[in-house]
Amino acid sequence: MNLKALDWSIVILYLLFSVCVGLYFSKRALSSVNEYFVSGRILPWWLAGMSMIASAFAIDTPLGITGLIARNGIPGVWYAWSFVLGGAGALGAFIFAPLLRRSQIITTAELIELRYDGKPAAFLRGFKGVYFGIFANAITLGWIIKAVWTVAAVVMPDFNRDLLLAAILAFTLFYTAMSGLWGIAATDFFQFLIGSAGSLILAWYAWHHINGIENLIAGFIQRYGEVDAVERLSFFPSIGTPFFVTFIVFTTLKWWGNPPPAITQRIIASRDEKHASFATMLFATVAFGFNYWPMIFVAMVSLVKYPDLKMAEAGYVMLIVKLLPSGFLGLMLASLIAAFMSTVDTHINYGASYMVNDIYRRFLYKGASENHYVRASQISTVIMLVIAVIIAYNLESVSDAWYYMSMITAGYGIVIVIRWFWWRVNAWAEIAALATSGVTSTLLSPKFGKIIGYWDHIPHLDWQYRFLIVVSLCSIAWIVVCFSTKPTSEEHLKKFCEKVKPFPTFWGPIYRKYPNIQWNPNFNRSCAHWALGAATIFSFCFGMGSLMFLRIGEAVGLTMAAVIMAIVIFKTWKK
Repeated sequence: MNLKALDWSIVILYLLFSVCVGLYFSKRALSSVNEYFVSGRILPWWLAGMSMIASAFAIDTPLGITGLIARNGIPGVWYAWSFVLGGAGALGAFIFAPLLRRSQIITTAELIELRYDGKPAAFLRGFKGVYFGIFANAITLGWIIKAVWTVAAVVMPDFNRDLLLAAILAFTLFYTAMSGLWGIAATDFFQFLIGSAGSLILAWYAWHHINGIENLIAGFIQRYGEVDAVERLSFFPSIGTPFFVTFIVFTTLKWWGNPPPAITQRIIASRDEKHASFATMLFATVAFGFNYWPMIFVAMVSLVKYPDLKMAEAGYVMLIVKLLPSGFLGLMLASLIAAFMSTVDTHINYGASYMVNDIYRRFLYKGASENHYVRASQISTVIMLVIAVIIAYNLESVSDAWYYMSMITAGYGIVIVIRWFWWRVNAWAEIAALATSGVTSTLLSPKFGKIIGYWDHIPHLDWQYRFLIVVSLCSIAWIVVCFSTKPTSEEHLKKFCEKVKPFPTFWGPIYRKYPNIQWNPNFNRSCAHWALGAATIFSFCFGMGSLMFLRIGEAVGLTMAAVIMAIVIFKTWKK
């Protein structure tokens, strides 16, 4: 397809704007590591929240959603919706955001030596810096970069995709390396607006192309049959269906964990605890409750219009090319580029923060000047991006990569939640959880089993059953190791509690010996807010879904319920 001059102009103007923002914030960002990675910890809730939303809305998101719906229909999106319950949703907003903001850390790997002591803590911090900051982060970036190739192959089949990717990455790298999180947060605000506009415009054109929801439903029935179509168009899977066990796994076990690193970075950078909580709740409401629905609708239309595609994810991009006129096509491409850049800048920035804060400054080169570490941060930003590009060349389907990443740390999320509440968890327990999860999930991976040669000699289990096995073995391992090794020293736990002010529940001997620490007495209220917060987001989410299906009464009722619960949360909030 040949893009018009208007489309190119919109894209180029957006790229130049991003560079200007980077230059504007460069002086402030390069003054210290604290300014570079966490914006001096003064971001207001609305900016931190919008930055979270923009970083989560990546170019691979609509492709991944399309792949999930092609596989399991709308219930497949519970892969994402389940996280409303966890660190990326209500649990993050009302439990973890205040704790993380008070910790004054830069990365979650740094939290390890704040919570634990001794050589095991130092080892674990370094390992997490490499594993989560570089390896897992590079895989995430890799599938996002792969999504650019998928889009470019359809939109500009005659254009050199590697050259296009290199150009976009060059712009992203420039403003990210120059301005750190300051530039990222500022550009994220505009990237959020452009990305949301592009998604809604495409859904609007898709609606008119299919001539309304009735024809879409009829198209699903024609493609899948009436019984299967009804299942695919429902918000929840039916008992006994193949996806139901996966749904149970998602809603009971998968969401356990602290907020993802990108969300954690914004929480830590927020002005105070209240701003951190509000930012996380804003993110969860918009990202989970609203942003997916335009993508879900377009994905469904693509499945009806292009039923014979081998790679269903390409159908989303084909609709962009088919439906959007010049000008709107440029805006849509700019929105996809914005989504791509807002995620890439976040990941290479926080990946660099792990490299510098938890590897280089902690173990390799101690006691240097702030200027030295800021320069090291810029170099690490470049290294992080290079590693991600290399990994991108070895990935297949985007949705398959999502499932792989959900397996590799299965069960680990449970222990990193419990460590905030139970004094007995130690560094060895976390090491055992990580090791068991990584080894077991790899051994149960079909791809690894086929490479080694044993896959055809063992039972072929679906993803959800392999996940349950990994969680069970991981939980047994870390509990046994926890009670078989010494706890963290009492003095170290005292310092941790003085800083983060956790709930006294399950802190046993530390709480009894040091009752004058400013413990957080609001455990019951926070749990109630977590439940209400999750119910608020889900009610709003399915209210938007009901509106898409033109079930107006249901949509109004669910949305009003969400508003009422949000008011209750706000009214019962205490400083």
